[in-house]
Amino acid sequence: MTSEIQPEESKILLVDDEPNVLRALTRLLKGYQVTTFTSGEDALAAAEDKQFDLVISDYRMPGLDGVDFLTFFKVLQPDAIRMILTGYADLNGMQHAINNAEVFRFINKPWNNIEILNAVTRGLEHKNMLLENRMLAAKVRTQHDLLLEKDAILRALEAKDPGITKVKWEPDGSILIKEEDYDLDQTNFD
Repeated sequence: MTSEIQPEESKILLVDDEPNVLRALTRLLKGYQVTTFTSGEDALAAAEDKQFDLVISDYRMPGLDGVDFLTFFKVLQPDAIRMILTGYADLNGMQHAINNAEVFRFINKPWNNIEILNAVTRGLEHKNMLLENRMLAAKVRTQHDLLLEKDAILRALEAKDPGITKVKWEPDGSILIKEEDYDLDQTNFD
């Protein structure tokens, strides 16, 4: 029923102006399909052609900073989970990241490998849950539309022949037909 993304199928985008950081994260996330860029502008250009499940961006980069990059990235790929890697805490910047880029998680530099792996796992689980919820909501809407259609048909039948939609069931599942329910003089058994 679910179209859950498996780790080896997960596409992760890493954006950091420090190549050493990108190499270290790529080694750490070796079980995933990792794409790296040293600039937000180049990463955005790639995001126009390739879908990603999760993106981790450095907070401070020359040119396009991490929050602005993730804000633009969100427009291109709203379902991708967005995270920020930061070497310092700035409350206003964090609020901006949460409110505009809808960042899922902040990871501090220097990072703990287990923390990053857990954040990626939780982020991908969160994405899977959101996609499954969307799929289930679509199914509920479809079922609701079918029920409305069925109800309209039943109302039309009942308007044409009152009582036609009222069925009396026996405990064994058979339909109970009483003689007084039918005018046998008008029934044609041919």
